Amino acid sequence: MKLYADRPLRLANQVLGDVLVLVLVVLSVRLGLRARDQVAGMATPGREAEEAARSLAETMRGSARSVADAPVVGGTLSRPFRSLAGTSRDLAVTAQAYQDTVAEVATLTGVLVAGAPLLLLALWWLPRRVSWVVEASAAARLTRSGPGAADLLAVRALARQRLTTLARLDPWVVGGWKAGDPEATEQLARLELDALGLRPRGLR
Repeated sequence: MKLYADRPLRLANQVLGDVLVLVLVVLSVRLGLRARDQVAGMATPGREAEEAARSLAETMRGSARSVADAPVVGGTLSRPFRSLAGTSRDLAVTAQAYQDTVAEVATLTGVLVAGAPLLLLALWWLPRRVSWVVEASAAARLTRSGPGAADLLAVRALARQRLTTLARLDPWVVGGWKAGDPEATEQLARLELDALGLRPRGLR
């Protein structure tokens, strides 16, 4: 598999591009984690409210048990304490639900903040990078395949290169290729390899 070009300028551009993409991925993930943590911090009041409500509920239950043993009026006296304990439990449940909602929003925020640039990279950079690797790997294998490689690359150059590029060729090149001239064929093949940033190693 051919991951990088042979030509120094194309190689430098590819390495720089890959490094920049890696940096962007790391920054995107860190930014997403920071955004998640910022939103998650909004759950702090909910945690404090839950702790206070549960503590109050426990205190009210203890008070209800204490007065319940009082003769005659114990049951009546304990009723308000039990009611307050129930209300405190409801407040604790509400506070817990608030924390759960904040946690879900925080996770979603982190995914969106980190995922947006990563999605753009996946849609824009990745297909181009993979396409080059596939094309360059095939071309590199072809140059090592023996006789006929130059002919195939020459045909590919004529079919794929821009007209402005082909127009700069010496007029004899295409005519020579038609006539089976090895030098003309190799020049067209080199044009295709140059476009990929590859050296014509083993080209015949």
